[in-house]
Amino acid sequence: MSTAISYSTFWVGDFYFGIRTSDVVELTKGLEITPVPLGPIGIAGFINLRGQIVTGIDVRTRLRMEARPPNDKTISIFFRNEGTLYGLLVDIVSDILELDDTTFEAAPSNLPGEAQELITGVHKLSTRLLLILDPHKIISGIDLLARG
Repeated sequence: MSTAISYSTFWVGDFYFGIRTSDVVELTKGLEITPVPLGPIGIAGFINLRGQIVTGIDVRTRLRMEARPPNDKTISIFFRNEGTLYGLLVDIVSDILELDDTTFEAAPSNLPGEAQELITGVHKLSTRLLLILDPHKIISGIDLLARG
């Protein structure tokens, strides 16, 4: 018996990603991002979300894609990790999809270690592949990036 899981989908460059909708707290567009001097690679800056200061994660940089400065069209996908709110900065938010495990495949074992941690698997859709990201893993590697 297959179980359906809801995914919030989005685009970063030409890549189509999804994270579990149960992880998403809020989506917001056009918030100002204040850069953090000497901040680790992957941190775009701080976001003021109705008086709460939130760390903004540049998904492009975190996934080693071509950097692009955030603009008024940048969308923040907010989620909590161990009680702390974070914002994933993405290019375009798409649909919420209900998918079952019949279309899911684990990430190929020949992916480099870090990519395998961040991309937990792939859903085979009729017109494209949906790469499933683990937002908790995206933030867990940021400290290491600052040193390396």
